[in-house]
Amino acid sequence: MERRRLLHAGAGLVAASVVGPVLAPATALARTAEGTGAPGAPAPASGAAAAGTAGRCSGPAVSAYGIATYTAAIVGMTVLGGHAYVVARGQNPPLLGEIDLAAGRLTRTVRLTRGDGGWAATVSGGQVYVGTYPVPDLYRFDPASGAVTLLGTIGPSGGFVWCLTTAPDGTVYAGTYPRGEVWEYSPATGVLRNLGAAMPGEQYVRAIAADDHHVYAGTLPRGHIVAYDRATGAKGSITPAPFGGAACLLARGGRVVGGFGRSVVDLAPDGSDARVIPIPAAERLVDAITSTGDGTVYCVGRPTGTVYRRDGDALVPVAAPTPLDEHRALFPLPDGRLLGGAGSGRVWWLDPNGGGSTTLELIDTVMAGPDPVQSLTLGPGGAVHVGGHFSVTTHRPAQGTSRRIPVSGEPKQLRTAGDRVYAALYPSTEVVELDPDRGKVRSLGFIDNDQQRPTDMLYARAIDRFLIASAPPAGRLKGALTLADRARRRLTVYHDVITDQSVMSLALDDRLSPGIAYLAGDTWGGGSVTPARPSATVVAFDLCRRKVLWEVAPIEGYASLQHIEVLDGVLYGVYKRLAGTWFAMDLETRTVLRSGRLPSYGELTVHRGQVFASVFGGLVYRIGPDLDEARPVLTGLGDGWYNPPQLAWERRSSWYAWGVAGRELARLRLDPDCVSANRAGTTPPDEAVLESLLAN
Repeated sequence: MERRRLLHAGAGLVAASVVGPVLAPATALARTAEGTGAPGAPAPASGAAAAGTAGRCSGPAVSAYGIATYTAAIVGMTVLGGHAYVVARGQNPPLLGEIDLAAGRLTRTVRLTRGDGGWAATVSGGQVYVGTYPVPDLYRFDPASGAVTLLGTIGPSGGFVWCLTTAPDGTVYAGTYPRGEVWEYSPATGVLRNLGAAMPGEQYVRAIAADDHHVYAGTLPRGHIVAYDRATGAKGSITPAPFGGAACLLARGGRVVGGFGRSVVDLAPDGSDARVIPIPAAERLVDAITSTGDGTVYCVGRPTGTVYRRDGDALVPVAAPTPLDEHRALFPLPDGRLLGGAGSGRVWWLDPNGGGSTTLELIDTVMAGPDPVQSLTLGPGGAVHVGGHFSVTTHRPAQGTSRRIPVSGEPKQLRTAGDRVYAALYPSTEVVELDPDRGKVRSLGFIDNDQQRPTDMLYARAIDRFLIASAPPAGRLKGALTLADRARRRLTVYHDVITDQSVMSLALDDRLSPGIAYLAGDTWGGGSVTPARPSATVVAFDLCRRKVLWEVAPIEGYASLQHIEVLDGVLYGVYKRLAGTWFAMDLETRTVLRSGRLPSYGELTVHRGQVFASVFGGLVYRIGPDLDEARPVLTGLGDGWYNPPQLAWERRSSWYAWGVAGRELARLRLDPDCVSANRAGTTPPDEAVLESLLAN
């Protein structure tokens, strides 16, 4: 019932993929939410003290303004007869959509049982198979009856079924994370069995293919191809040398061909006669590949979205049906056209000879639904900007309007300067400037330098630059600090600024010097790699001289910092590993003054001389100054965040901030004197699920 209400309330935003003003849902006239006080809060003050706070503590603690951001982003895709089947991401439970390829329209949708999406899809015997996350379930959908059947769960909570393929005899194979296993399902017998991990140390089987005799697993991060004998179960790497992380794989015509790192690799089933074809310089990887009946290989590059045709040992550009988009799958159609599915929710048909294409925008269909929020910031005039999958939505609550602007990735961080909005995008690392009034997007450039995930962003007034923290891809340790000059559209990158750590967070010194920034590290880097250092550290970075001044581990043995802030010469931080541990460290002596534990981790903010922590589980706490224990401020906000929860504060004299309640945009009263009893209670998040979602 709750999901139907949210979808109905947000119907006015579904058409907002057109860049232009649209009416916000009726709920933009603020509604109140109950059950949002904090557990364990002190009893209400009495007498004169109560009278002093009664005015500002009256009214609701949470006012909701409708769906924060919409998505029709897709992950899994497959084709059966005259229909394509796509799986939405970010919607819980996942939505499977059926597209009539002749008519070019969505014809029906069906819900799976649980999960946030499904990266993997294949067909066998007239049935559609889907593998999901963050519970790695395997489903079967019968297009004739419309029935959905859960066949089994093939990994731990927080796991992914990353890929599915079908052998010529109809047997279905799956590749998984985090155990890097291959599983087999026999539609004939109904038996589901684990064939074991592909390669020690490889957490991902990211791509998979099968022929009559073998199933081939492409691993990540190193990029092995492991062949499993389908009859005996024996397995071994057929890779002459690791090629870089696997992205896509096929086995056709006695060859195994796939996208690995910055190459297309073509080799015999025993690993001999390997040919390595470099991808064009503009591309980072090939994320979808197919071959036609005559053996012609086509692939799609990221980040440009260009379709290439293999010609000998070269990749020749054909067209870019959806420029600057990720791609999930590529299929040849009987009429000679190619069919592609883009991550943003665009399905396209391409004539590879003439280059003409048509596109179906799923955001304009019932595939659209409430999206977990990536980022949020407050702009001039009360505008609230929300980052979602492949979009930034500008809400103007006072006017009851919203405007959705497509972007080429996930805005992991949003900030404003003047009347412009700046976004740092995953996975391309592009930094873009948006004009929310005109719907214009301008690129400032790409961070690149072996980076993938922007993690924090702030504006340094002393040097008139944005500072951006980032992490590398899986299998790598070294993060970066980037200084973005918006006037000159120039990015300056300081790679490995915290040795062998990703950079997770940034804070500016508010007392000692306006030219000092503090950077927080994570020894796990991009994940799926053994840390080189025992403890996450904080470094002081001189923005004028562009050098590290000092480095310290606030708490020895803790591997991953998540976020930091500075107030009056004290640096506050919260750890991701050990999750929820917080501390306050004197910046002059570099000694920890206080520490404690929150139910989970998230982001810190400083407002009106107080330090707040907004963490997973829908919780807001106050941790400073001079507090020995974290004090609850607000709970019961739900699980509407994809990334660590953020707060966007109003003017300095206000105790109100913008955030998310469930998947709705919400105005939150965070006055420390207005804590009230909670009806919803506190439910700590599943850390395994958080770990997997944030890593993938």
